[in-house]
Amino acid sequence: MNQSLKIGLISLLLGSSAYAANPVQGWYAGIMLGGSYAPSVSGNLYIPAYPLAPGISIPALSIPAKLKYGGYGNIAGQLVYRFFDHYRVEGELVGNKNPYKRLTIGSVVITAPKSSTTLRMKGGTTTGAFLVNGFYDFFTPGADSAFSPYLGVGVGYAHVSDTLKFYYNNVYISGSRYKASSNAAAAQGIIGAGYFLDDFTWFGLDFRYLTSKKIPATDARLQVASINLLFNGTFCGV
Repeated sequence: MNQSLKIGLISLLLGSSAYAANPVQGWYAGIMLGGSYAPSVSGNLYIPAYPLAPGISIPALSIPAKLKYGGYGNIAGQLVYRFFDHYRVEGELVGNKNPYKRLTIGSVVITAPKSSTTLRMKGGTTTGAFLVNGFYDFFTPGADSAFSPYLGVGVGYAHVSDTLKFYYNNVYISGSRYKASSNAAAAQGIIGAGYFLDDFTWFGLDFRYLTSKKIPATDARLQVASINLLFNGTFCGV
């Protein structure tokens, strides 16, 4: 094999395995999918007054309770602006849902199985939030690496909806449905790593922790931890 052919093959192999990260500045859009988990909350369960007959009703109650969630997931869309190589600002619109798994009121434990011949419940917390996130990407422009760890923080607003209803012997208990919605300021922290496919697109895998001010329905802060896979691509002409 002559020398020029050897040099050509070496150049080809190196070129296919090394990528110099130089992401373009400007606007990007993307989508995010993830699995989420909400920790248990302890607080006062508010039960509104319930009329039994004209002039007769069960008064509103506030009962100490502990609520355990099951895991579920979220979906989000984001609009991103990258500038100065390392910095990104992102507008994120996210929806998340976590079902109730177990409700403990004193010594009474009510679970949420798919079927049961005793008392059971069904419900969950659904969250829709808009956040403005700021990121810093840890990479050296032009370096032979497509990976970029990143950190981010975000602030915004969340709409939280809680629904709950009870069944006995798989039959809905009339009048047992409870629903409450509220809005609260929210914030989140983000840590993750991105992979540049080229200068215009990248994937990311990150951990996000979303929290809010106290929610009246559960008398506790919203707390959602999620692991997410996201994709962003530029839509600016290059």
